[in-house]
Amino acid sequence: MNVIRPTVAVSLALALAACAKVEERPADTTSITTSTTGTTTTTTPPTTTPPAPGAGGTQSPPPPSGTTPEPAGWTVTERGIGNLRAGMTVAEARAAVPAFSVAASRDSTACTYARTDGLPPGVMVMVEGGKVVRVEVRRGTIATSTGARIGDSEDRIKTLYPGQVTSTPHKYTTGGHYLTVVPASGADAGYRIIFETDGKKVVNYRAGQRPQVEYVEGCS
Repeated sequence: MNVIRPTVAVSLALALAACAKVEERPADTTSITTSTTGTTTTTTPPTTTPPAPGAGGTQSPPPPSGTTPEPAGWTVTERGIGNLRAGMTVAEARAAVPAFSVAASRDSTACTYARTDGLPPGVMVMVEGGKVVRVEVRRGTIATSTGARIGDSEDRIKTLYPGQVTSTPHKYTTGGHYLTVVPASGADAGYRIIFETDGKKVVNYRAGQRPQVEYVEGCS
């Protein structure tokens, strides 16, 4: 009669148990490496996929309803708008804004307005003596570096430029004012931002070098 030795029986039982465990293992989280010395099990953590925007992810809030986002890169400072600055020659201005051009004139020192197809709508650029001297924002949502823009209240302008605003009566609008911002930096002492108001809100504003930025009638 054949007798199965106990050691053989035990080895067979262990092998069957190992096979059963392999079959129960989730295919996407465990890998099995088998050698002559036994069975080695390596566990691999599942891959995590980041949540998409709108499903728990982070995304920028939409602009307020009924408003038009301001064009990127066109911020007004006392020296100009974007990379177009007061003091630039016409050639330098054209390098900054390729569509920039000035009509030919017999008087190279005359005050005139440039053609500014490359700038946002509502922005005009004054040129005098062959150089850019001021920019004017007559409409639109273009803002200054502090966030001031057309439609802001007089109080907001004073809040955005604390201790820098001088108010004087408007020459033509009853109850209106010129809110003149004097730069805090001494290096910008020759420049100004001037907001024109109807007595309550900003209706347009300009920035640039003195005295041209202070011309009430522009080029006239």
